[in-house]
Amino acid sequence: MNRPVLLLLTLLLWSGALKLSAQGTAFNYQGRLSDAGIPANGKYDLRFAVFNAVTNGSQAGSSVTNFNVAVSNGLFAATLDFGSGLFTGTNYWLDIAVRATNVTTVFTMLVPRQPILPVPYAIFANSASNVIGSVSSTQLTGTVPSAQITGTYSGVVNFANGANTFAGTFIGTGSAVSNLNASQLTSGTVADARLTPNVALLDRGQTFSGANNLTNWGNNFVGSFFGNGLVGWTNTSAQSVQAERDHGYMLTGLQFITLTMPAAPAPVDIVRISGAGTGGWRALANAGQSFIGNFIGYRNSLMQLGQVGSDWRSLASSADGTRMYAGGNFSGGVYLSTDSGHTWASSGIGSVAGWFSVACSDDGNKAYAAPNGGKIQASADGGATWVPFGTSANWTAIACSADATKYVAGASSGGLTGNINSSPASGNWTAVTCSSDGTNIAAAIGAQVYTTTNAGANWTTCPSLSGNCSALVAAASGPKLVAAYNGGIVISTNFGLNWSPTGAGALAWSSLAGSSDCTRLVAGVSNGLFYASANFGASWTALTTTNQFWSGATVSANGTVFAGCVRSIGSFNGSIFYSDAITQTGTIATNSIVGSQGTTVELQYIGNGQFMPVSSVGTIWAN
Repeated sequence: MNRPVLLLLTLLLWSGALKLSAQGTAFNYQGRLSDAGIPANGKYDLRFAVFNAVTNGSQAGSSVTNFNVAVSNGLFAATLDFGSGLFTGTNYWLDIAVRATNVTTVFTMLVPRQPILPVPYAIFANSASNVIGSVSSTQLTGTVPSAQITGTYSGVVNFANGANTFAGTFIGTGSAVSNLNASQLTSGTVADARLTPNVALLDRGQTFSGANNLTNWGNNFVGSFFGNGLVGWTNTSAQSVQAERDHGYMLTGLQFITLTMPAAPAPVDIVRISGAGTGGWRALANAGQSFIGNFIGYRNSLMQLGQVGSDWRSLASSADGTRMYAGGNFSGGVYLSTDSGHTWASSGIGSVAGWFSVACSDDGNKAYAAPNGGKIQASADGGATWVPFGTSANWTAIACSADATKYVAGASSGGLTGNINSSPASGNWTAVTCSSDGTNIAAAIGAQVYTTTNAGANWTTCPSLSGNCSALVAAASGPKLVAAYNGGIVISTNFGLNWSPTGAGALAWSSLAGSSDCTRLVAGVSNGLFYASANFGASWTALTTTNQFWSGATVSANGTVFAGCVRSIGSFNGSIFYSDAITQTGTIATNSIVGSQGTTVELQYIGNGQFMPVSSVGTIWAN
């Protein structure tokens, strides 16, 4: 078979054969092939290549050969695929070579090269708006009209440019929104947890540290208010309280309460104290502070009445301190005073020697006298007549209730006797005391103290003292208890369950007496001085200047009247001393002031570290 002469008459690039939605790179090619001017028929191999010029030039990409292409009446069709990245906008020409299948191995070049028309360039249109397929963001230029940016975007969209602005309605949780300007919030409710603690909330208490001005006279207030001119009240039973500026404290405890003044007050600041509890109170000054005013204080020294008998051992007084009883170690040694110890007279008691202990009712009309050898004697007419009762013993201590219907007594041996259910022990009883109702009782054998709060139905063994107990004082209603011993004075606020030291020195304390709440105390030292405390033993003041063998003491219920007696030993003559508290004008108390139940005071800070009472009820003592 002779090789034909091939002429390319027509070249068509047709885009309809393959859909662009296939997202491929192949396209259809259709042409017309003539052999010596006659339309060709049969099988032919066609080789295609892309050049960048109509003649010569450089080939782009690889050649594509289609084998056994059917040609009918000169027409043929072929699929060409030069791969991706070729048709990007550059002008190209298609170079075609042909050979008869199975006839020759040599391809015959067809001329001229055919220009590649726009249809193949549609491969580059993957980025067109109506083409389904990937569009590289780097191929986009210009501004996309806002009308074209609509719809729902389910993927993550990050706007990292801080200059971005948004208008319209934002819908979403906003959980990761930061740097939100709260001034732009126009609706909704901000959760309490998102608010600063400085914001006042209606459902909880508030503390406002700034200056708040309420200028509407129609304002109404309910509750307690604190500030300049507005002093509210706080109810507390704590034993130690730190006072704040412009506060009032209603002290309701059964125990002695210490209230420390504000450390940095300002002039006109107010502190109010109301002694509602039975324990009494103390207002304690800080370093550099003091109280100035007219306060009650003990005289500087006791006045010696003169020798009445030779060896005095015990004293007792009525609640108001007017009537007093004194017992001595000599015949007929029970004497009476109806003027607070200023003058004394012998009672009508028998001539038994050694009246070591006496006790009386609050009104002073009923009394007990316990001798060192003999029966206890009782008087119901102010000491005019006495009636012995019970058994004889070497009695050492006696105490009675406020109405004298109950008593408890101890001797140098044996158990306690009186209106009690039982005795805790037997021995040499050195001290005994009881509350005003006779229910709370304390008694001592040497250094061991026993207490009961139910008239002896049950007894408690208290922690031992460091020396032999010489005297005990119980508060009228409990639970305060004071013990004097050879070595010190201790106090208890739970009726002897435990002891606390006082400001008394380690001396041979031999006598002790106290006010009804134990806030005011007087005590004497054997071969020493006589002392007084107005703050439950925290601090003590010597009231005498010469040593005496103090053997007994008594004090009125409010602590304003007291007396002390001394033994006759060697060159020391037995005597009875008396004194009373007086109002000391212009007093400056550098330590504290104290009060009992029913005492109230309003203290105003006047500057220079000084507090001054501007109103008060009851007796206020200075220390």
